[in-house]
Amino acid sequence: MKKALALALLAAAFVLSGCNTMVGVDNTDTHEGQFSNVTGALVTRYNADPEAVFNAVKRTIDSMKGTLRTGETDERGANKELLSVVVYARTVGDLEIKIDVLKAQDEITKANFTQVTVKYGFFGNLPESQQIVSKISANLRR
Repeated sequence: MKKALALALLAAAFVLSGCNTMVGVDNTDTHEGQFSNVTGALVTRYNADPEAVFNAVKRTIDSMKGTLRTGETDERGANKELLSVVVYARTVGDLEIKIDVLKAQDEITKANFTQVTVKYGFFGNLPESQQIVSKISANLRR
């Protein structure tokens, strides 16, 4: 009985911890992103201002056929600088697209960057998320 309980707990921990996979993305600042098989979200980072990334996200969603931007929620700092924003959109089949843009800082180098998290659909879709990151990168190209 104790052995079965231990194995069940180990299996539950394995399933809940999930698997994060490093994947290639079309991003000139970093050529890799992290995809979580548990959350279905693709995370990448840009060496750009959050406001510029947010504008690139809006241009990306607005240019996608069959996709409608449905709203956004933002958080601003004391000087009205953008700290984070979540952009919501719907696409064919009433699938939700959620894109988080977050101003962040590297713990080691103390360099500022903008983290972007893309989740396509309820369970996530890696190829679609990679295409969205590619379009954001194209709209952000300097």
